[in-house]
Amino acid sequence: MRIYQWAAGLEVGTENGWKLLVKGDVDCTDQPHIFCAHPHGLFCAGANLNLIFSLKGLAAVRATHIRLFVHSLLASVFPIVKDWLRSLGFLPCTRENMRRTLEGGENAAIVPGGVKEVVWGGRVDCEHLYLSDVFGFCKLALQTGCPLVPVYTFGESLSMGPDWVPGFELRRKLTYYLDAPIRYLSLCQRWMVPFPNGRLVTVIGGAITSGPKNASPTREQIKELHTRYCKALLDLIESTKQEAGYERQVTVIV
Repeated sequence: MRIYQWAAGLEVGTENGWKLLVKGDVDCTDQPHIFCAHPHGLFCAGANLNLIFSLKGLAAVRATHIRLFVHSLLASVFPIVKDWLRSLGFLPCTRENMRRTLEGGENAAIVPGGVKEVVWGGRVDCEHLYLSDVFGFCKLALQTGCPLVPVYTFGESLSMGPDWVPGFELRRKLTYYLDAPIRYLSLCQRWMVPFPNGRLVTVIGGAITSGPKNASPTREQIKELHTRYCKALLDLIESTKQEAGYERQVTVIV
């Protein structure tokens, strides 16, 4: 974990002028938590650099480290990329890896919206979160007994620039079918790459308890937790958008 601690000590988020707002009491001292990052954006830069790779962010939730689970291709196939990600503690996002990590007492971070959420980015003042039929993270929480923590970053979905390209519905269908994002990328951001160039404000909500471990949760139990989580996430966004400077934003779950 030496490389991880070195990267967290750089405080890249702070150096870029980004902010972290903690709006709930999250204590990872005695129990692992599942941090759910929204929206996906392209890099999940807010959750990564304001929380996961930030000593200040980790201290705010009383955690020593948080394992981020990424697309299996990134973490296991591409040369150099996979080695760099693994050296930072990233793991392939599989059911087995996540359960093993949580049951081993480590905190986990996931992006529930996945690549399907990427195509919805780039809409000024209108955020679309792909969650309506995403239930796996709630089932995982019930099976492990770990609380869910909503983490939302204002400005994340615009990190690739506004999406002005026509044909959105076709691109959306292709993205859903291929499970790969098809959208416009602006190269007018920092360093002539689509690295976030705006003000990112990451907000951490309070932990949402899932109850005792339940190896075989019912559909009703999973749906109930999903409903509670979505409500808590939307409430968090609405209650902090003015403080974050995004008072005109409208958030929709798709």
